[in-house]
Amino acid sequence: MKFNLKKTALVLAVAAAASGAQATALMSGVITPNVDVVAGSFGGTLLDSAITVISNASYSGIARTAVYDTGTGLDFYYQFTNDDTSTHGVERFTGSDFTALNVGIVNVYQTGAAFDIFVTGTEESDYADRTTAGVIGFSFVPNSLSPINPGLTSFTQIIRTDAREYTAGNFGLLNGMGDNAQGFGVAAPVPELESYAMLLAGLGMVGTIIRRRKSKQG
Repeated sequence: MKFNLKKTALVLAVAAAASGAQATALMSGVITPNVDVVAGSFGGTLLDSAITVISNASYSGIARTAVYDTGTGLDFYYQFTNDDTSTHGVERFTGSDFTALNVGIVNVYQTGAAFDIFVTGTEESDYADRTTAGVIGFSFVPNSLSPINPGLTSFTQIIRTDAREYTAGNFGLLNGMGDNAQGFGVAAPVPELESYAMLLAGLGMVGTIIRRRKSKQG
């Protein structure tokens, strides 16, 4: 995939301006003390987005998700608006599947700003976590006092990666009752033609060595 250098530089400049906070690195099995708040999105080219209507006996609302190409990797965005008619709040949501990132570092942020399909957020997440199974979660309840209650909208949670390819994924919501919305995940990179050529050449060399050894033994 080729990138325009001027466009990439502009995107990076926007990202730097939006940041205003140190990155919250998210490692597998380690819960973050918080999720840094930034002024807005990090920009980039919108590759895909989805809006899912959620409705169950506990809560109903709108789940929004999108994936952006920043020129240096893919950013994944998640937000949930809880209807004021809901019975309960939402305590946690997750994005998956990020297994293809292996042990690579992921940075997480959140913003209350409105942009593209995302609306102004009113409820910050309290911490984030990442499992070895490729699930990245954001929790809103360290003390059971800050769920995304009826009538509230979460801050948009941002997962920053160095991934180059994405695929269909899952946006999970939880508060006693779980529900699922359309999401996006990281796709395993597809080897380029040059990689296949090198692999075949290597196999051919191994075959030649084996034949020579058998010939000498004969």
